[in-house]
Amino acid sequence: MKKPEDVNLSISKIITHYRKNRELTLRAFAAQLSEKMPERISYQTIKNWEDGKFRPDYYKFLFMAETFVDWRRSMALEIVQALRPDLYNPIL
Repeated sequence: MKKPEDVNLSISKIITHYRKNRELTLRAFAAQLSEKMPERISYQTIKNWEDGKFRPDYYKFLFMAETFVDWRRSMALEIVQALRPDLYNPIL
C-alpha cells in the first residue's frame, strides 16, 4: 500500500501534467474541470492539489470519469487509481 505522501505526490504529478500539457492557467483549468460538476472547483483547490497540500475527494473524480468523454475522463481515472485502487477496475 502506498504511503499518503506518495499518493499526494502522484496526484500532484497527474494534475500538473494535464494542466501544463494543455497550457492552462489554474483558473482556466479549474473552470474546465468545473463544467457539469455539481460543485465548482476553485483554482485555489487545484493549486493545493498540485502542491500536495490536500488530497482530492475521490468521488469528485468518479463523477468526472462518468460524465466526461475527453481528457478529463482520462485524468479522473488516473486520480481514482491513485486514490482508491480498490475502486479502479478497468475493462480490458
